[in-house]
Amino acid sequence: MLVAMYSVADVSKILENADSRDRIIVSKGHAAAGTYSVMHEFDLMSEETLFTYHKLNSRLQGHVSHGVKHVEHSTGALGHGLSVGVGHAIYLKSKNLDSRVMVLCGDGEIQEGSIWEALMLAATKKLNQLILLVDVNGISSIKGTEEIINTGNMKDRFVGFGLRVIEVDGHDAFAIQKAILTSSEGTEPLVILCKTVKGMGVSFAENQPIWHYRSLNDELFSEAMKGLK
Repeated sequence: MLVAMYSVADVSKILENADSRDRIIVSKGHAAAGTYSVMHEFDLMSEETLFTYHKLNSRLQGHVSHGVKHVEHSTGALGHGLSVGVGHAIYLKSKNLDSRVMVLCGDGEIQEGSIWEALMLAATKKLNQLILLVDVNGISSIKGTEEIINTGNMKDRFVGFGLRVIEVDGHDAFAIQKAILTSSEGTEPLVILCKTVKGMGVSFAENQPIWHYRSLNDELFSEAMKGLK
């Protein structure tokens, strides 16, 4: 998503004006490896730091941490990031700033009650700067999301809370970008439902809940890289 929306120069310019910058909160904090890789791509993290990921005494642990420069909020205690994003959006609205607040949640995470409390407030305050992106892959930590709590027609639920909803292919960065750029078209907060396949491109891991936790050995790493190419 970020690669489609911004260049390295764009990011540098945004950071120069800290108050009015766009904000991105990765509420599904277990996506730390992807988050830190994108930060490196935009010169927000050195390669040396990136390669300390998940090592002893490194700041880069398994969940996104506020102790890392440019990270807005520590996440991974699922359900908290959206409330923080709503707070940011309220602040921006009070200052008449048009910056966007984008929050990435998982479809398992939205089973948390705090998500819906935050969305009710966002709809009431007409926080159209708030954009919730939901990774809809159908898998929670160890089993399918519907086996834990069946959210039914997800789009209808969000619409019922007074939100505007767009559904996209979550593997299409440009489709996500196009949806984000519509956020100013209405007064409602925007929800982008990003349909994805967990483990996409890695045949032995696709749609397999166990790979939420497993690590690759050298042989499986080589096989995975071949699939991703």
